[in-house]
Amino acid sequence: LGTYLIKITSKELTPRQTADVSKYLHTISDLERISDHSLNIGETAQELYTKKIVFSPTGARELKVMLAAVTRILEITINAFLDNDVAAAYRVEPLEELIDNLCDEMKLHHIDRLQTGECTLNHGFAFNDLLTNCERVSDHCSNIAVAMIELESDSFDTHEYINSVMAMHSHSFDEYYSEYSKE
Repeated sequence: LGTYLIKITSKELTPRQTADVSKYLHTISDLERISDHSLNIGETAQELYTKKIVFSPTGARELKVMLAAVTRILEITINAFLDNDVAAAYRVEPLEELIDNLCDEMKLHHIDRLQTGECTLNHGFAFNDLLTNCERVSDHCSNIAVAMIELESDSFDTHEYINSVMAMHSHSFDEYYSEYSKE
């Protein structure tokens, strides 16, 4: 797909087509990585099913929250991407940060469950694999949203954007973060 997109750039394109090809070139690897992490999640779920591994009620609840957050960030990202909706792309980073924070909290909670014997080491590997893959999916969603935002403004400095978002915590960022936290 990347090779095909590169070939297209040598053709005469309208400004809209040029923008679309540029967006695809900037996001293709993130889309591929999302599918890789999704497969990893599926494989871990299959392993849990096959080995009849069941998480503690607390761990299962936490995982349900995480999966809902990742589903939400995927929906926002995909819809923003397909609709070329830069305003929606701005909603991704606050949710990505929330997912990062949830992962950190859930890993600590899981360590507590391991120490109290509520969970086993087998649970631990699977739980951490799921959290890590969920976190990586949200990271790639963030990359896609940032690419859309930067391409819209005709500049592409992902690190500068992320750093400015984190430093400013704009009013809308804080509103979205708060909204997602309540969900």
